[in-house]
Amino acid sequence: MQDQLNEKISQLVDDDLANGEALRLLQRLRHDDELGAKLRHYQIIGEAFRSDECIVLRKDFADRIHSEIRAEPIYLLPRKKPVLNWRKASLAIAASAVLAVVWMASYMNSNQPAKFGGVETIAQRQIPASEMHARFKEYLQAHDNSLYVNSEPRQQPYTRVVGYQQE
Repeated sequence: MQDQLNEKISQLVDDDLANGEALRLLQRLRHDDELGAKLRHYQIIGEAFRSDECIVLRKDFADRIHSEIRAEPIYLLPRKKPVLNWRKASLAIAASAVLAVVWMASYMNSNQPAKFGGVETIAQRQIPASEMHARFKEYLQAHDNSLYVNSEPRQQPYTRVVGYQQE
């Protein structure tokens, strides 16, 4: 009986066993550790025949590696200093220079008196209507000539006004 079982295991390793018998043998191997060890032994022998090199590992190989890794000391080494990235450094310096210029410009403008009065000052000043109309006409004439440059007409702004009567 044991010889027949060994023969079936050998046929399974060589892929000479019928499908039905192979399934029954695999189910039996799943529950019997001795047969599993015998299968591994036959596989190692087959591998040794097929190749020149064969390395046999123990069952506890992975467990031994795991325990050795856990036994290793842990080294807390200082980190390597990062290399200075000149491009980032130059962008940071340029941004700082721009910030300084903007800050200085706002500081300089805050110390100078305003050329124009505030909104309240203009609203309180009384300008005669005739002067207002004259200034408005000058403005329209000055800007009306800007529509034609070199005797070529530019596109004039176009506005459509729509009105609805409600009853």
